[in-house]
Amino acid sequence: MSDIEPLSLLQAQEAVKDAIDRAKPQHSRWRMLEAIWRSGDIHQAEAWAERYMKAGKLGDFLPDLDQSVVNIVLPHISIMLASVVARDPQLLAVPIGGGPVAEANAQTAEKLLDFQWKRARATDKLRDATHDMLILGNGFLKISWDFVEEERDLEEWERAEAALEAERLERGLSILEEREPQQVEALKAQIRQTAVEVLRNEPFVEWVSPYDIFVPPNARRIMDSPWVCHRVSLPKDEVLANPAYDVEEEDLVSDITVDDTGSEYSAEWRREAERHRGIYSEYDTLDTVTLYEFYDMRARKIMVFQVDSAEPIYEGDIPYGHRYPPFVHMRNYSPNGHSFWAFGDLENIATLQNMFNEFWTLQIESARRAGTKYIADEDFATAELRDALESDEGDLVAVARTNGMDIGQLIQAIPRLPMSGEILQSKQELEEYIQKVLGINDFQAGGVGADRMSATAAAVVDGVATLRAQEKIAAVENAAAEVGNLILLLCQEFMDTPSVIRVAGTRETVWQEVDSDMIWGEYIVSVEGGSTKSVNPQTREQQGIRILNEIVPIVVQLGFDPIPATESALRMMGLDPAAILVPAEQPQGQPGGMVPPGQPQGSAAGPTNGELMMDLGGPPMPADMQAAGDIGL
Repeated sequence: MSDIEPLSLLQAQEAVKDAIDRAKPQHSRWRMLEAIWRSGDIHQAEAWAERYMKAGKLGDFLPDLDQSVVNIVLPHISIMLASVVARDPQLLAVPIGGGPVAEANAQTAEKLLDFQWKRARATDKLRDATHDMLILGNGFLKISWDFVEEERDLEEWERAEAALEAERLERGLSILEEREPQQVEALKAQIRQTAVEVLRNEPFVEWVSPYDIFVPPNARRIMDSPWVCHRVSLPKDEVLANPAYDVEEEDLVSDITVDDTGSEYSAEWRREAERHRGIYSEYDTLDTVTLYEFYDMRARKIMVFQVDSAEPIYEGDIPYGHRYPPFVHMRNYSPNGHSFWAFGDLENIATLQNMFNEFWTLQIESARRAGTKYIADEDFATAELRDALESDEGDLVAVARTNGMDIGQLIQAIPRLPMSGEILQSKQELEEYIQKVLGINDFQAGGVGADRMSATAAAVVDGVATLRAQEKIAAVENAAAEVGNLILLLCQEFMDTPSVIRVAGTRETVWQEVDSDMIWGEYIVSVEGGSTKSVNPQTREQQGIRILNEIVPIVVQLGFDPIPATESALRMMGLDPAAILVPAEQPQGQPGGMVPPGQPQGSAAGPTNGELMMDLGGPPMPADMQAAGDIGL
């Protein structure tokens, strides 16, 4: 079988240009959805901007949003976001190849994944991508390896130690080779004066804007796409300083000189640089260039170029061994199995949000028309009388001539018909429909009765909400698992030097040295179900009470240490275990209650934690806890 021919620079550029043209309608729709997400009370925003920023009116930036607006979608979608990605995922490594060695290494692989996930602050990036998934239907994360080294001058003491070591080695070699040793000054001249220091050698996870990902028209899933392109905007001086890039300054096209790069964030930088042209140097960070990272997955090649450059800025093999692109695609609702791009929850309720604002505008306009209207005789309604009727001051006296006529014939109040109740009813129904479409219940939205709901009812409602949000939770967990899988594959390939990781246990924290041999094996990385979602505080409290009632007694009866389970239960109940579980003072001669080596637990050296708890009456039993609940404890 012949090797697959990689795409040329011209072919890659034409493919990217076609993808940009195809994406323009989609990006326009996304911008409109983001405007719906961000819009709120325009009048207050205009007053704030005019008063504090002197920036003009908000209508100058959002001219189409000229009606009274109540943003309902923002709090509802924020609730969804907080519900599905609130905590770090619990990553699990399941061996599928490698036999007993991989099985033995699985626990170390899980500890390494947990450490690298927290070190990369991957949950924050996952939350940003989930936000894009809910609003735009698509969220992206990028996972790769970060290796940075720096050459520095040796310190004086380092050069002295190197000279002593070189002198010692020279004496040994001279004896073996039966010759005179070299002079010390000659040895010092041969010692290197600089050293290479590795600053970063670890995986990284970063959020990627959906506006900056491009794929071919026949792509279905990012893992199977023939090529993937990532648009990045970088300061010009950083591109020129990158030793991996083969480019001269005159070959780079700055964003300042381009009318429309299509990039959301580089456009703002371009406008800033244009406003400050002549003040900053041409190497200022505001002078940016737009590059395209083109991953040819069929030929395993990567190119970096500008869309109209004559030569690639970088070209080479994809620098890792696994077969996946370095991106994870989070999809919301898919219109069909053939479509790459999904659509989000906001698209489903945009019409309802707009209709709600129309009814709200009618209500506001009706309120603004509030007040008594009068019909008055033209000769009777003098300027003084009109001013008095239109004044908002009370207890005013207006002088008018009636010429002996009845005042009721000269001036009469016109009753104003109240606003139709259908508008208020429609507003309420629209808000309920928005909650139903999004799967937000009244308890989550903080509706009437939520504060009086019992713990049992709260648990039931929380369970129903979990079922409605299960699809979102599954998307988040699948994305976290894919990120973990790529991190583990990169660690197996590039972690050539041992890395010290922090492992937090139930009783203490230890530092463990891990290298690639200790995580050898083939694994499927998964996420423990429900580990990322938020849990209702009342539900967590009930879980803590259940652990104290049911789990701790069993742990004690089996002879295990009940303290970790008790600490976990107290945390679930919102209490601090360190402030409650204070060790009792130990008898003299037995500091800390430690058992001498070779002496069994529970002997004369002192009772175990379980025995101490049983001596104190044992943990609370279900009947005791029920009685405590009856008296309001």
